[in-house]
Amino acid sequence: MRRTLLGLLAAVLVASGSTLVATPAQAASKPVTIKKLSTRWIDWNGSAVVKPNVKKAKKVKVLTKAMTVRQGGKVVRKNRSAVRLRPGTYRLTTKVTYTFEGKKGAVTRTQQLVVKQGRCATRSDVRGLVSDPMFVPEVVGDTVATVSAKLHSRGSGQKYTTDEMRTVVEALKILLRGQKIPGLIAELNKMLAEIDALEARGITTMEDRMYRGCGKNREVPTTFANGELMRAGNDVEFFLAMESAQSAQPLAAAAVAALLD
Repeated sequence: MRRTLLGLLAAVLVASGSTLVATPAQAASKPVTIKKLSTRWIDWNGSAVVKPNVKKAKKVKVLTKAMTVRQGGKVVRKNRSAVRLRPGTYRLTTKVTYTFEGKKGAVTRTQQLVVKQGRCATRSDVRGLVSDPMFVPEVVGDTVATVSAKLHSRGSGQKYTTDEMRTVVEALKILLRGQKIPGLIAELNKMLAEIDALEARGITTMEDRMYRGCGKNREVPTTFANGELMRAGNDVEFFLAMESAQSAQPLAAAAVAALLD
């Protein structure tokens, strides 16, 4: 199936289950503070862009920000406002000059920066997966263990049966009875037909798993049938599904509540 309903409902619950609360920033005790560097993670073929991270008090005017980068005792970048760094361990000296209350000042900080390659899946990794979308004997799709090895992570997800899928779809149809939204009803009927087709091919257990893709906020969704890979989507399709799930959140929540009664 292109998109399983239980996976969609799970995405809704995850998306609605947390709230971020911002806390007020504390007032700076110094005119200028150079913040601590944290470990940077990059894609397999990428590099980390590093810039001076500075916090300044009110009425402070920053004049210059420059970094000198050393690796193994050798200067590899000098007096740069930004640098691109490959994986490795570096010593960064950041110098900031400024004016405050009519006086010039400067602050310097030397600290270690570690740049690491992330364990993530590239587009090439995804293209290397073997899937069996029609679940035919002539094709053997990759197992969960094989997919995890090819995509460089264990991934996470949930298992469910075709009977559970049918129960959720039928519950949604009951909730929508009498409402004038034929397009959604048609989509639910199509999903029921797909469930019948899966069972006709001997499929009784499904599993949706998500793997970490290379790049900011990238994910690779996959669907397994009886432990065999049926499909692996791309991050664009997943985010479209998430947007659709969030817009349907009230309906999905009602369906879950109806199933629990």
